Amino acid sequence: MTYGAFLGLFVLPPIVTLAAGVLRWPPPVPRRELAAGIGLLAVIAVVYTTPWDNYLVATETWTYPEDRTWGITLGWVPLEEYCFFVLQTVLTGLWVGLWLRAGGGTARGQRGGGLLRAGSAVLLLGIAAAAGAAVAAGPASLRYGGLILAWAAPPLALQAAFGADLLAERWRTVLPGFAVPTAYLGAADSLAIGAGTWHITERTSTGVLLPGGLPVEELLFFLVTNLLVTFGLVLVLIPEGRARARAIGAAVRGRLQTAEGI
Repeated sequence: MTYGAFLGLFVLPPIVTLAAGVLRWPPPVPRRELAAGIGLLAVIAVVYTTPWDNYLVATETWTYPEDRTWGITLGWVPLEEYCFFVLQTVLTGLWVGLWLRAGGGTARGQRGGGLLRAGSAVLLLGIAAAAGAAVAAGPASLRYGGLILAWAAPPLALQAAFGADLLAERWRTVLPGFAVPTAYLGAADSLAIGAGTWHITERTSTGVLLPGGLPVEELLFFLVTNLLVTFGLVLVLIPEGRARARAIGAAVRGRLQTAEGI
């Protein structure tokens, strides 16, 4: 199976189905806002993931057989991989958009929300630091998993610092929002690995395989990327997230004006 065939068989059909669902059952936000939020996250995904992914391919943490790609590379990464950055964001974003209906309602505001935001952000930054140390000084078998966590935990910490309390109150949207795409893409990935579409280097992987032969690091990758999309989209779309962003912006502008007046 080629990488293009993987996109055509496993990624594009659910996107079309979910897009039809969004048209059939309008989410509680305007569709243009949902599209804008997904588009913004797709741009961020490409910009943030490109250097990391190129490093992984350049160091042969994973590889792509030449006969399984279109033969077009940007840096070390085949064009299909960049397409996947965007398409995964669209797939998960549309799914989250549908689940906003089930998770609708206005968050009431949690007591101790500030502590939850700070604690979760510190925990995630600690995970990033530990993962970086494992990559730098640990055995080679921890490299792939460590690189995933060191790359994903900082932006997750930023999202948590902004709105962990809001995400906790919207758990009925957040939980299925990341869990279902993670399970689906993990299953599809196991088929692609079995078909030789790409290869996870044994030396830089723990060798722990999940049912279907999926390396545990691959499931971790889909978990953190879907968390990033789900968290980001929910925080962008819900009224509480927008109100908090405006309040932070106003506070920053006020401090800048005060500093300029000194």
